[in-house]
Amino acid sequence: MALMRAPRLWWVLAGCVGLTALGVVARWVDLTWRLPMVQSVFPLFGGMAVLLLLVVLAARFWRLALVAALVAAAPVVLGVQSFIGHTVPPGPHDEVVMTSNLQLGSADAREVVAAVRAKRVTTLVLTECTPGQLARLRAAGLDRLLPEQAGQTADGPRGTVIRSTHRLQPIAPHPGGRFPFSPEVQVRTDHGSYRLRAVHTAAPLPDIVGDWRAGLRAIGTWQKQLPASENVVLAGDFNASAAMPAFRQAIDGMTDSSRAAGAGWRRTWPHGRAYPPFVQLDHVVTRGFDVVGDGTVAIAGTDHLAYWTRLRPG
Repeated sequence: MALMRAPRLWWVLAGCVGLTALGVVARWVDLTWRLPMVQSVFPLFGGMAVLLLLVVLAARFWRLALVAALVAAAPVVLGVQSFIGHTVPPGPHDEVVMTSNLQLGSADAREVVAAVRAKRVTTLVLTECTPGQLARLRAAGLDRLLPEQAGQTADGPRGTVIRSTHRLQPIAPHPGGRFPFSPEVQVRTDHGSYRLRAVHTAAPLPDIVGDWRAGLRAIGTWQKQLPASENVVLAGDFNASAAMPAFRQAIDGMTDSSRAAGAGWRRTWPHGRAYPPFVQLDHVVTRGFDVVGDGTVAIAGTDHLAYWTRLRPG
């Protein structure tokens, strides 16, 4: 009876290894349709690949184990690399940049302000910021912490606002697309300046995935056209993770703060569900800065964790 069950088990495990291999390989396939959603759960495929390797080894299916090992190799290497940080000690002129998606203006304003205070944020990017949400944030004390403002509120998901302790010089609003009020500013500190572009791309849903891809492509074109000597920060809801080729191409030549911090599997969405977040959609990406550290903050009323990073000008 055991001999009869063994071939069945082999085929079941082989099928699981094959499906997992497709999920792993998808990380390097730059297509649209539903593929970005598959890519978003790449760490889960990586964990499954390792688990399947252990099961196949326990079952002593040696040839299948070789295949399973090849499938698990890339996720293991990437997983180890994600914990290798390239950080620097804090300095007296560090910038703390935070981004928070307010989910159509429903986030708890007092918790947002408390996070800004606790992390000593110097510049804050707020996506899906409605007029009512901004009024609640101001009532909760945001003006005292971050008095300078750029960007524009709007009903629904279209409003994006930048708040800062520093003077903000508007450069361009980047009009058009699904989120037409994503500002670009020059942040002028007492010790220098840097260019900041707030980011909010469309979600990679099948019916609007073309807009998502175009938005990321535009970001990549924009940042590569800037002078290499200029300090640059991209912050916001990219609706994309490092497992997606479109995101990696958009930030090519820049530093993803969570990667530099050695944060491992950093996750910001979805928050507040019965299951934990499984993908990082919210990023701070830089050029001309070193990363001191990063983290997330849970805010009630929104399905995104706020993401912050401490940056030292290079």
